[in-house]
Amino acid sequence: MAELVTGWKQKIMAVRATRVRPGLDDKILTGWNALMLQALTDAYRAFAEPEFLVVAERNARFIQANLRDGQRLNRTCKNGRASISGFLEDYALVIQAYISLYEVSFTETWLREAETLTAYVLANFFDPSETQFFYTDSSAEPLIVRKKELFDNVIPASNSVMAHNLRRLGRHLENARYTDLAANMLAQVRHLVVKEPQHLTNWASLYAALLRPGAELAIIGPKVESFRQELSRRFLFDTVLAGAKKSSELPLLKLLKPAPEGRTAVHICRNQACLAPLYSVAEALAAL
Repeated sequence: MAELVTGWKQKIMAVRATRVRPGLDDKILTGWNALMLQALTDAYRAFAEPEFLVVAERNARFIQANLRDGQRLNRTCKNGRASISGFLEDYALVIQAYISLYEVSFTETWLREAETLTAYVLANFFDPSETQFFYTDSSAEPLIVRKKELFDNVIPASNSVMAHNLRRLGRHLENARYTDLAANMLAQVRHLVVKEPQHLTNWASLYAALLRPGAELAIIGPKVESFRQELSRRFLFDTVLAGAKKSSELPLLKLLKPAPEGRTAVHICRNQACLAPLYSVAEALAAL
């Protein structure tokens, strides 16, 4: 029987070899890689599996090396060649993933890269007349109509992702322009969120965050990583994490005093004002 099966397979494969093979779509998409990077950071935050962070950082470096063009992003890459100017979706998802990668690694490079890409989006995608972003780059090939993506589909609407990014990045960098813009973007669609929340769930998440804002957690000291891991085991809605072993020039960290020798402190901050430092995660969670 085994010999018969082998013979059948050989005959089937011989016939199949005479047919035109299906097309293979093997291009690399920037936005989809960013979605994977975000998933890896979420998984690392939840499970603290080191391999997840290794793969996430490798993926982020790939995006930097193959899909960046100066301050710009390209949308696709194939056979080592990038093409097509990035859409708002690509920028929004990469910025989101880079902010998340900073929050699980405290490698400041990723937050600064998110800041650079955000500046490019503001300069080349923003429509001040409606306080939203166009889907296409103003420096790319001109179109008859430049549309804006507001409704969630399989992937959250690029404008809603960008609004979340502005809120998170604005809090990390203490940039009121960013946080105010995020609130203004939500105000443009607030009536739709209330009327059709099933089509604007990512906007609704931002709405909830503005109604019940979380805190900024700044960790400083030699045990910064273990403190971060312990805090990350909890779901802390609308909370941003920043940290350094000694000091940092990031706005959220640079004015905080180092913890006493050998100790690690958690600072709970809201609206650029911080409580007295706490020296255990249990104390920080209780205060939250």
